[in-house]
Amino acid sequence: MTRTEHVALKGTREGLVLYFDPAAEFGLLMTELDKLLLDSVQFLQGATVRCYAGSKEYTEDEHAQLADLLKQHQLEPGGWLTTEEVYVPGKVQSYAAEEKGMPLGDEGMVAGHCLFVERTLRSGKSVQFEGHVVVLGDVNPGAEIIATGNIVVLGSLRGVAHAGATGERKASVSAYHLAPTQLRIADLVTRAPDEETDGRGPEIARIKDERLIVEAAGMTGWRSKGR
Repeated sequence: MTRTEHVALKGTREGLVLYFDPAAEFGLLMTELDKLLLDSVQFLQGATVRCYAGSKEYTEDEHAQLADLLKQHQLEPGGWLTTEEVYVPGKVQSYAAEEKGMPLGDEGMVAGHCLFVERTLRSGKSVQFEGHVVVLGDVNPGAEIIATGNIVVLGSLRGVAHAGATGERKASVSAYHLAPTQLRIADLVTRAPDEETDGRGPEIARIKDERLIVEAAGMTGWRSKGR
């Protein structure tokens, strides 16, 4: 979980959720949320975010301000969760995916607009999803992710990743350490450079000017080509 004093962002099995302190002033919440998103989720572009503030109700203008702020950070507002639907950090989860009839795989993955995989993907594992995929762990060599949307790995990506698998060239692949055996976005493919590149920090791969590039400080030596 990523949080400030009055705002928390957590990936749950049902997707990305923002928790607001119902006792905090709305202006303070927006200030903290802006800082949290700038510092923490700059590479979750396109993900859908739902919100929860207990029994607190906001005005239409406040709802519009929140939606505008999320869109400024290239996140999609997904509405508000009720107390029956939400996972409250530190408490028992009241919403069970199995009880709602959602498919639950052997890796603890639930289908939705944004699929969260809450573990490391080891060799031989394959995730294929119509939407965005976020891995809360590593993707080891021999594992693969194929998504029609973005792929985000909150760890090391050393396996195969194919974002925009149905041809979406605006898709991206992100990781704290990006060293895939193969990386594809739509119809373009590349791989990591041969030299050791640990310690680079978060990186984003995307298509620009008909080339698949990686944007990160000190990132050089990537090769790209079409199919």
